[in-house]
Amino acid sequence: MTEEKTRLIRTVCPAHCGIDACGITAHVQGDRVVKVEPAGFPDPKHRRICLRGLSSLDITYHPDRLKYPMKRIGKRGEGKFERISWDDALDFIADKLKKIAAEHGWPAIAWALGGPGAGTTKFGAYLRLASLTRSTRVSAWGYGDAGLPCGSRIIFGTQFPFGLLFGQLWSGSPDPDMIVVWGANPGESQPLNLMRPIMDAKASGARLVVIDPRFTVTASKADQYIGVKPGTDAALALGLMNVIFENGLQDDAFILRHTVGPYLVRDDNGQYLRGRDIGRPEENEYIIWNEGTASPKPRNAADIQPALTGSFTANGIPCKPSLQLLRNLAREYSPEHTAEITGVEANLVTRLAERIGNSKSVIFVTHMGFTRTYHGDISLRGLGTVAALTGNVTATFKGGHLPAVLNWNPFLKAKPETPSYTRLGILQLYDAVIKGNPFPVKAVWFSFINFLNQCANSNKIAEEMFPQLDLIVDTELFMTPTARYADILLPVCSYLEFSDLIPHPYPYVQLQQKVIEPLYESRSDVDIAAGLAARLGFKEYFEGGQDAFIDLILDSGHDSIKGITREKLKEQAMPLTVIPPMDQELDIPFSTASGKIEMYSENLLQEGQALPVFLEPLESPIKPQSSKYPLAFIQGHSRFRTHSMFANVASLLELNPEPWLEINPRDAAFRNIADNDMVTVFNDRARTTLKTRLTEGVGPGVINITEGWWIDQFKEGSVNHLTHDVINPVQEKVYEPNMHMNDVAVEVVKAE
Repeated sequence: MTEEKTRLIRTVCPAHCGIDACGITAHVQGDRVVKVEPAGFPDPKHRRICLRGLSSLDITYHPDRLKYPMKRIGKRGEGKFERISWDDALDFIADKLKKIAAEHGWPAIAWALGGPGAGTTKFGAYLRLASLTRSTRVSAWGYGDAGLPCGSRIIFGTQFPFGLLFGQLWSGSPDPDMIVVWGANPGESQPLNLMRPIMDAKASGARLVVIDPRFTVTASKADQYIGVKPGTDAALALGLMNVIFENGLQDDAFILRHTVGPYLVRDDNGQYLRGRDIGRPEENEYIIWNEGTASPKPRNAADIQPALTGSFTANGIPCKPSLQLLRNLAREYSPEHTAEITGVEANLVTRLAERIGNSKSVIFVTHMGFTRTYHGDISLRGLGTVAALTGNVTATFKGGHLPAVLNWNPFLKAKPETPSYTRLGILQLYDAVIKGNPFPVKAVWFSFINFLNQCANSNKIAEEMFPQLDLIVDTELFMTPTARYADILLPVCSYLEFSDLIPHPYPYVQLQQKVIEPLYESRSDVDIAAGLAARLGFKEYFEGGQDAFIDLILDSGHDSIKGITREKLKEQAMPLTVIPPMDQELDIPFSTASGKIEMYSENLLQEGQALPVFLEPLESPIKPQSSKYPLAFIQGHSRFRTHSMFANVASLLELNPEPWLEINPRDAAFRNIADNDMVTVFNDRARTTLKTRLTEGVGPGVINITEGWWIDQFKEGSVNHLTHDVINPVQEKVYEPNMHMNDVAVEVVKAE
C-alpha cells in the first residue's frame, strides 16, 4: 500500500490576534489537513506561528462542531434544537425578517458582527446585506474598544490614534530611543507581529517601559515596570505633563507647528477666539497672540511669533493660549499628588517624564486595556497629549498606513442609490431592544461574536434583552453560550474551509486560501449571506461567491494593491505596492476642526472635558477602604485564547484548564483566603465562583480574571455577569459608547 501524497497549501490564520495573521502551510492528505506550520514569507521574520495557530486543527476537527442548521424547540437558553435543512432555515429567516420589516421598518433588523477572525469578505458580505436592506449594523468597537477611537477622534480627528494603537514598529521604522507600552500586553495578545519588533528594538538599545495594573508577560521583558491603579491613567499623564512643563522638556517647535497650543481661548466662554470676535475679515479663523507686535493675529498671518504662554486681552476680550490652559491644569498634578491618585511613586513619575522629554524619539504603544474604563477616552487623550508635547507623534506615526484592503466601501457601493445601513454601538443596541430607543430592534443576527459571553452585564442580556427579540440568528462553529439562545443556528466553516483576503501583517496582503471542502453541512458566511440575499431579492449582488468578493477588493483601483491578484497570492504574501516612506515628515492637516492636534477641544466644553482632565472611575475604587466593594476588577487577556475563541480546545485546556482569580497576598490575607481556595466574587449585579491564585503581579486593591472563559466554565456566573452597561455620554456624542470591563468594583469572600 502506497503512502498518500501530501499536498502543501498556503493559507492564513486569519487575524485571531488582531494584527498578527500568520501565514500557514497546511499539509493535506486526501481530504484531511494533517499538519499546519509557518508559511514562507518574503520577510523571514514574519515566518512564525503561536499556540493558537498550532491548535487551529483542533477547532476544524473538534467533535463538538455544529454540523447542520438547527431550529430552537425549547425555551431560549435551554439549548434544545432540532435539525432542519438549509432551505428551511433560510426560508424561515427571510420570512421572519420581511414580517418584522413590514411592521417596524428595516432598521429593526440588526447585524451584530464581531472582530477576531472577521476576514475582509465575510465581514463585507454582511455589510453589503445591511446596506442593501437599509437595516442596522451593530459596531464591534463598542466591545471594550470604542474608548480608543473616541479619544483619538477628539485629539487627532482619526479613528486610529496615529500609531498609538499598535506603535507602528513594523518594517522600515527607525529604532526609537524608548518604547512606552501603556495599557497593552502584546506579549500575550499580539506576541508575534507587535511584541517581536518591540523586542528587536529593545535589542538595538531602546529602553522598554511598561505601564499596567498587572505585571504582565510584556512587563516581565521591560527595563522598567510601572504599576498603576486601574482608571487613573489620565492622572498619570497629567503628572508627566507637570514634570515636562516644569523642566522645559516640551518641544515648542512641534507644538507651534502641529497643535492648537498657540490658539487663543476666551476666558469668558472657553471658546477659541475667532476673527469675528475681534472684527477681522477672516471671521472663522483661529487667532494667536503675536509676540512681535503684541497684538492678536490670524494663525496663518505672515511673520508672526505666536505666544504659547501668558494672558492677553484682544479687543477687550481676556484670553490665553490653549497650551497655557493645559499648563495650568498640569500644575495641579505634582508628582506627589499624582502618586496619591495612581499609586505610582512620585520619583517614578519624575524620572519617566524626564526620560520621555530627553529622548530623541519615543514610541508609545497602546491598545484597548486602559480605554476599557468609563473615562478611557480621556486616558487616550492624555497619552496622545504627552506624545504631542514631546514631539513624538511624528516618531509614533512613522510606518503608519492602514492597508487598502480594510476599506469595505466596495461592498457598500453595490447599489449606489441605496443609503447605507443605520449604525448602533453595542450598548446602544441594549436600549434599542429593551426600550425601543432610539428605534426598536426586533431581530439580531450574530456572526463571529459570542455576544452573551463577551458583552457587558450578561444577566441583562439574557433576562431583559433576548426575551424582547422576535428573532435571534447565530452563525457559529460551536454551541456557545450565545448560540443556546438562538432561534435559528447556522453552522459556519472553519478558516481552512473557505477563502478570504487578509490585510496583515503590515505591509503585506495574504490570501486565506480554502484548503479543504466544508465539513458536514457548514457554509461560509459569504455563502450564508448570499443565500439569504437571494430570498430577500438581492441575489445579483452576491453572484460569484467568495472569489468574486476577493476580486472586488483587489480590483478596487487603490494604488497600494495594484498588480496584486488572487493567483499571485496563492503562492506567497505580497507587500503593498505603495508604502509611505518611513522617514517622512509629519506635515499633514489632521481631521480635527482646526486641522491640528487638539489638546483642547471646545466641542466638549459643556461636559467639562475640553482638556484631558482626570475624572475618577465610575466604579473602580481609588480609595478601597471607602467603598462598599473595595476591589477594582479588571480582565486581562490570555495567550491561550483570543477572547472566547479557543476556550474549548482540549490541547490548550491542558495548559490552562480553568479560570482563576488573581489577587494580591495582602488582600487575600485580610479575607482569610489561601492559594487555590474557591472564592466568590460579587457585587450588586451578580456573583461568580472560581479558584484563586495569590500573586504580587496585581497590586493591593486590584483583582484580575482573564476574559474569554465561557459561562459554563465557571462554577457560577462569569466575568461579564459582574460588569455594567452604563453609557458614557461623551463617547456616545463623539463616536459610540464603550464597555468598561476594567472599571468594575467587587468584593471577594471565601466560597461557602
